[in-house]
Amino acid sequence: MTVPVPITEERAEQIASLPSSSISHAKHVLGSEWPQGQALWVFGYGSIIYRVDFPVEAQVFGQIRNQRRAFLQESHDHRGTEENPGRVCTLVAEAEWNSIFPPSSDAKKLSNNDIPGAGVGCWGMAFKVKSGMEQQVKAHLDHREKDGYSIDFVDVFASQNAAEPVLRNVMVYVGVKTNPSFTRAPSLEATAAVIARAVGPSGTNREYLYRLCDALRKHHPDAMDAYLLQLEAMVRALGE
Repeated sequence: MTVPVPITEERAEQIASLPSSSISHAKHVLGSEWPQGQALWVFGYGSIIYRVDFPVEAQVFGQIRNQRRAFLQESHDHRGTEENPGRVCTLVAEAEWNSIFPPSSDAKKLSNNDIPGAGVGCWGMAFKVKSGMEQQVKAHLDHREKDGYSIDFVDVFASQNAAEPVLRNVMVYVGVKTNPSFTRAPSLEATAAVIARAVGPSGTNREYLYRLCDALRKHHPDAMDAYLLQLEAMVRALGE
């Protein structure tokens, strides 16, 4: 495996993926073959950030706009089982946040205004797959993310104030609301209780959460949002 290395914004722009007009997003679904010779960038906002089990040649830590990370995807094959599913990340549109969480939910009330530097969006890592390995990696990640995820494409910004993205057309796996593994949590406490006890073939659910938080803190001081901070605190309070 090639070890990921940081690159400058200037270099990222030079090796960014093809313009959106050159990519047919409709063709890229789970199981579809990535075009031979076409660069592939993948945006990780959950376990892909810290568990990079595919060859990469560059990485860019950045933010996608107008979407928030939420533990609303059941995990039956990694951090839980069919009988006792865990909870892992998906992306929720900012405009839909209040409609997904009930009025009394702590998650609905949470705001990033209390966190210095935190803004709207979701921080994560974009990885450029090693040239020549795009088709194999796409097939591998499709299998890894098979539990309810589908493919979307996003632009990645190097900072909250950046006017233009540093990378365009970055592939991302998202558990949309209509997928069978999407779940609505009655409260943040309920989600924390599931994460604290769930275990699956890939390990404990709490490890997934803790490693994600550690990776975000390592890469950017403002990458932790209010929802994630409170969820981490609640799970830790429940003990090992």
